[in-house]
Amino acid sequence: KILREPYAIPSAVDDELVDALLSPLLTPGAPEVIFDTLSYSAGPLPEQQLSSPNFPRSIPVWLSYGTSDPWTPGARVRSMGKLDTVEKVIPLEGLGHCPHDEAP
Repeated sequence: KILREPYAIPSAVDDELVDALLSPLLTPGAPEVIFDTLSYSAGPLPEQQLSSPNFPRSIPVWLSYGTSDPWTPGARVRSMGKLDTVEKVIPLEGLGHCPHDEAP
């Protein structure tokens, strides 16, 4: 049920997806990884990485985002388009937080 929150297309949440997401969570050490990820202590934010002087300027960056994503505001992603390292920002209309699952 909780998976339906980030998905704008409810039919994308099926048994196969649930199994693909749940199975790794049942492995030893998974709770520590999940806590680290959710507490943002796993590393810099995308904005910080893309604006870092160490980020390679020779690699073009394209960002895409689901316009119906309830977790990552579109304005935040669009603002990253102002960074010198970002070549293109692509909105994916009607998709949520996991467009790779909703419209592969």
